[in-house]
Amino acid sequence: MTDAIDFLEQLGRNARLRHAPTAELERVLAASGIDPGVRSALLADDAGRLGELLGAQPNICCLAQPDEDEEEEDDEEEEQAFV
Repeated sequence: MTDAIDFLEQLGRNARLRHAPTAELERVLAASGIDPGVRSALLADDAGRLGELLGAQPNICCLAQPDEDEEEEDDEEEEQAFV
């Protein structure tokens, strides 16, 4: 895993490598000794698969919407406050 993280760090620092053609990236990855599955995910730009292979936790986003009744009560309270 450290090799993959090191490669991603190098990719972020090196503009030439970041914008390199796929063949160049394949060559660099093959020489790096990174696991073939991780190499495949990197080349496919598959962040989800890469995260799974590296053991990352998935991003979770929770949203809550206020009840309409509560929203109406808040509006009424605000109106009364300005009177």
